[in-house]
Amino acid sequence: MQLDVRTCARNGYFTHLHALLINAYRNDWLDYLSALKYTEHPILANTVFLAAWGGWPDAAESATRSLRELVRQFSATKFASIDAEDFYDFAEQRPVITNQSDGSRELIWPKNEFFYWKADDGGRDLLIFIGVEPNLKWRTYTDLIHQVANESDTKLLVTVGALLDSVPHTRSPRVTGSSLNTNLGKEFEHIKYAVPNYEGPSGLTSVLIDRLAQDEVPAASIWGHSPHYLQVAQNPTLTHAILSELQQFISVPVDLTKLARDSEEFDENLVRALADQQEIEGYVKRLEERYDSEEEYRQSPEPAALVQELEDFLRQQRDTDSSTDSEESAG
Repeated sequence: MQLDVRTCARNGYFTHLHALLINAYRNDWLDYLSALKYTEHPILANTVFLAAWGGWPDAAESATRSLRELVRQFSATKFASIDAEDFYDFAEQRPVITNQSDGSRELIWPKNEFFYWKADDGGRDLLIFIGVEPNLKWRTYTDLIHQVANESDTKLLVTVGALLDSVPHTRSPRVTGSSLNTNLGKEFEHIKYAVPNYEGPSGLTSVLIDRLAQDEVPAASIWGHSPHYLQVAQNPTLTHAILSELQQFISVPVDLTKLARDSEEFDENLVRALADQQEIEGYVKRLEERYDSEEEYRQSPEPAALVQELEDFLRQQRDTDSSTDSEESAG
């Protein structure tokens, strides 16, 4: 059967088809929105949004544990979550079964949860997101996070991650920050992070930063560096260091006392565990030498800063000489 275009148009078939397509798109979007589950809609103001994901950007669970510690300390309230069904390949990101104290068993699916904390003194409210990097539909997933951030009056995004790196456990943990924004907003003018220069495959942190940048929300990215040769489930020393860096974005003090004790115990256990492993000991010494050299370089002024300092000195000298010549002439 052949359909005449003019007949179809006259009978409104195209209009009907257009309406069906729009309806289908709307229904798909409503389905995705239904993946966003609210228990309440808090009214937040002047908000700092902290976000971390489990998986590869969470070495030794240091990033997610740092945000969970904030949730615990501030008694932050869970108010929303993203259902896992549409965003994970469960053959890759499998649910976990656990035994409960009462003899029952619980099946735990990947969690993506939002928490909030309201400042009492008129300071900045906190929006905290702890999730698991999804396998599927990153843009839709990011749109859902963006919706919550937008409703929460987000003024600054800070993503938190942890990666495996060639750093020694015998030195202070390395925590680096980067930002595309020269100004992170009021109260944060003093924070100056380097502009990222990485090129290559990207993670969800970059995707969310890009999404919020469309609304002109500034963002910073903080990464803790975990020694790659340590096969540990958690690293409280690195978690402590990440929280120390995050403190400057939070309007109330973070109590690091317990983490400091856990870190000390962790370091002592490492010393005992690696005491008889001469091969590892030699490798760590080489890492120490490289780490010390890199830290010395990082703390050295940038060439541009050195040039500026020299120009300022020479300008000051010229001004001083001119003033002296004027005084001698006047005398």
